[in-house]
Formats: sequence, structure tokens, C-alpha cells
Amino acid sequence: MTDIKKIPASHLQANPFQPREKVKKEDLMDLIESIRIHGVLEPLVVAETPAGYQIIAGERRWRAAKVLGIEELPVYVKKTSPQGMLEMAIVENVQRTDLNPIERAQSFARLSREFGLSIGEMAQRIGKSSSYISNTIRLLDLPDAINDGLLSQQITEGHARSLVSLKNPALMIACYKQVLKENASVRRTEELVRRIKAGQDQATQKYDDGRGRPLAQDEEQVARWEDKLQHYFKNNTTLKVVRSRKQTKVTITLKGSPDKTQLDLEKLMNIAK
Repeated sequence: MTDIKKIPASHLQANPFQPREKVKKEDLMDLIESIRIHGVLEPLVVAETPAGYQIIAGERRWRAAKVLGIEELPVYVKKTSPQGMLEMAIVENVQRTDLNPIERAQSFARLSREFGLSIGEMAQRIGKSSSYISNTIRLLDLPDAINDGLLSQQITEGHARSLVSLKNPALMIACYKQVLKENASVRRTEELVRRIKAGQDQATQKYDDGRGRPLAQDEEQVARWEDKLQHYFKNNTTLKVVRSRKQTKVTITLKGSPDKTQLDLEKLMNIAK
């Protein structure tokens, strides 16, 4: 890296490979106040490109300085490639925990898609384990509802990693709803997921051929039935379906006091009429 230079703030550009999707002004307020008092203490890292100086590390400092009307900023200038810019931006943000989990996952997927890097190569360059990289990329398989819950901090990355291991979107959603209902910890979520995978949860009953061998799975259908029943009975029911060639066994459990379950039972009988 070369010596520190002073470059006009107006000559700097945001990194087109920046993994962070948005920088909100309200998120900069503490940094703006710090720079107002102390100035920009840490130089930005920029790449010299045909299009101009593009920021690799320090975009938040640059934006805060612009708000304050600071005309020149200290920078280190590097010559690098688009791949190098993306790699350095990811490393910078991961080390500072500036990226949310989905932005991190998108960044790793981009390194693989656009630059052909393997999981092992990414792990080596970014300084994380291969399992960390692969488990992060898997977050991109989350249904939108769970993705939104993760970004709004209704659940943590630990919850999301456990949920995505179910692979089936309908099962992920069913388990996610239970996690929210219970305000479940990550450990409790892992327990729910293990139960589902083991076929002990209501949403994962299997057909078998009478000799213990699975014929097919109807998890999505059962999950839809359970969701409808829980909505109709205000989340006071559980549904269990066990199917084989010879029979289908349906168990509906109504939760609550005798008076409450009596009303729900009457509702259920009316549905059956």
C-alpha cells in the first residue's frame, strides 16, 4: 500500500462492488458527530480505476464527511481488479460486522458466480472457515417471510441457519411461525428442527408401505392443513397425520379448558357436516 494522500471528497466514488446495499443517514449520526469533533482519523482505502477513485473501505466515513462539508480526505490508493475490490470490501465489512447476514450471503454468492471462486478459496481469502461460507450462502434459500424476519431482527442468524437446514420452504415457514409464537431461543429452534427432521413433528409425517419403508412425503400438504386449523381455532390446535397403504390416521389435539375445547369441538363438528 502506498503512502497516505489527500484527495478531494468530490473525486471519490462509492464502490460498485460494495456488498452493503444501503447506508442510511440516521445510521451515520454517531460517526458524523465523531468526525465533527475529531476529524477523519483513519484513512480510506481506494482503488485507482479508469473511472476514478472508487472506495474499497471507508464509504461511511466518506458519506459522513460529505454531510459535514469536508473537502479533502486522507486515503491509501491501491491498484486492484474488480474481484479484488469485492474481496477487500467483503473482508472490511465482515471484520467490522457492517453487513447483515443476507448481504454477506449475497457477497459470497457473487464471488462464486462472477469470479468462479470455490468455497475453499473464499474461506482462505476472507479468513473464515469453509463451513461458515457455505452455511452463510445457504441463507439465500430462506423464504421471503423468514428473510424479512431476519432483517427486521425478529430472529437471529442462528435461528435462520437452523431453519434453512430443513430445505423444504413450507416446513421452514411452519417452524418459523412456531419460533415466533414461542419466542424460541436458537437452542429451542434447533430442537424443533431436529424433531421435524426425525419425523416426530406434525408437519413431517410420512407414508410407508407397511414394512417401514417410506413411499412419499406430504409435508407441505400437512403444513397447510395445520396452518389453516391453527388460524381457524386461534392457534389452539395441533394436527398429526400418519399415512400408509392401508390407512390414514388423523389426530387433532384441541388445547384449552373443558369449556374452551367444547366450543372448538362443536366448531370442528360443524366443519364435518
